Amino acid sequence: MSAATLAELGPLLDRLEELLGEVDGLDDAVRATVFELLDGIDALHRLAMSRLADVVGDVEPMRQADPAIAWLLEAYGVGVNDSDAASAALDTVRPYLHEHGGDVQVLGVKDGVVRVQLTGACSGCTSAAVTLRNAVEEALRDGLPGFLAIDVAPDSGAPAHPPPTQALLQITPRPV
Repeated sequence: MSAATLAELGPLLDRLEELLGEVDGLDDAVRATVFELLDGIDALHRLAMSRLADVVGDVEPMRQADPAIAWLLEAYGVGVNDSDAASAALDTVRPYLHEHGGDVQVLGVKDGVVRVQLTGACSGCTSAAVTLRNAVEEALRDGLPGFLAIDVAPDSGAPAHPPPTQALLQITPRPV
């Protein structure tokens, strides 16, 4: 962003960060209500931005014209291929999954819900729910604008099995 845009937005963004910090100190019920309100406003803005982009067509000239508009389009993922963005977000967890002989595929994205399927050793793994909740959801939440939830496609019929473990080596006496 340009220095002028940062000068305009900086104090507002700083204040919003302060207010979010204060919300964290509220009791659970009030905090949940505030976050539900914020999520609803975010969903409304995201829908309106998406519809605006549909009406305008090519948003690239707007993106180039003003840094604040570019920030808004980026924040709401306007003009972003959701499936590609979801797949890119999951690149952060793929090395972990590959270490265990598995992977995750994005089957589609609709209205913030990402449909995924675990493959390889992850399919049928008894730890898959934990992997999905702790790794896959977190990566999507951090890397996909507008992420709401995951929808897990049924596994390929692999039998349930425990997570893979490191193979233990038998220690034997050293040959003479």
